[in-house]
Amino acid sequence: MNDLRIKYREQTEHGGYLYPLKTYRFHFNLEEKNQPQLCVSYHWHPELEILIIEGGELALTIEGREYTGRPGDLFFVNSGFLHTMYAQPGKNTVYSAVVFDLTFLAFQVYDYAQSHYLAPLLSGKLKFPEKLEKKHPAAAGLQKTLLDILSANDRQPACYQLETKISLLSMLMDMYRRELFLPESQRSRQISRGQAAQIKEIVSYIQEHYQEKILLDEIAAAMHLSPKYFSRYFKKQFGRSFTEYVSAYRVEQSLSLLEDRKYSISDAALQSGFESLSYYVKVFKKTMGMTPGQYRDASG
Repeated sequence: MNDLRIKYREQTEHGGYLYPLKTYRFHFNLEEKNQPQLCVSYHWHPELEILIIEGGELALTIEGREYTGRPGDLFFVNSGFLHTMYAQPGKNTVYSAVVFDLTFLAFQVYDYAQSHYLAPLLSGKLKFPEKLEKKHPAAAGLQKTLLDILSANDRQPACYQLETKISLLSMLMDMYRRELFLPESQRSRQISRGQAAQIKEIVSYIQEHYQEKILLDEIAAAMHLSPKYFSRYFKKQFGRSFTEYVSAYRVEQSLSLLEDRKYSISDAALQSGFESLSYYVKVFKKTMGMTPGQYRDASG
């Protein structure tokens, strides 16, 4: 059964080999808060991610382009695109996600549908639109299809995997008929391919070394940049300082440890790269809006 409890992070693996799709439910109640709350840090993955905004307000950055998501809006995060999300203060933000590998929809026989409709999406020649506002004529129908997919994956009735695949193919057909896909050559870029590659390299370095003590001088040298320039560049691209990002990423990595009762809160802190429990608790509360103990209680 799909996990319906409140999610504070996006999983690394999205589904399994035979069913490479996963659905997520997110809920961030910040009605009494005056600071935004990180949902997921700057990252990317090879799967397509579709977001359905159901309540509140979500701030998204996709490949350097900033968006605001409100109830009824849909977002498509294309394969390999850098993105991050924040729930906005004063709002009770609810959104869901469907994350899947596009090859899940491919046909075994290379027929007309495969060559003319799926191949351009798989190769990246065509991109999904990054945002469809609620007022768009296609939004209501696509949202219903996606909510039906979420419901089927929550309940998991007989043949729900086949139902999901048929629904996604129907969604693609509707989007093609409405000419919603964008040729890569016509898509405007907020950041260049070179910038995107460098940002991914920085993120990869942090992912590989977050359990160690990461010095700004060391990562700057690894990126062949001066520490001063790297610090400015990082703040511009990530919207916060290097130290703030690394701390938030370590908090994210600690969540699965908090959910596993065999680890103590101190274990979660130390295995995620924090040098002291007190600093971990301080950063965790700032990032998540609650203490590690409260998160553990909420995770069941």
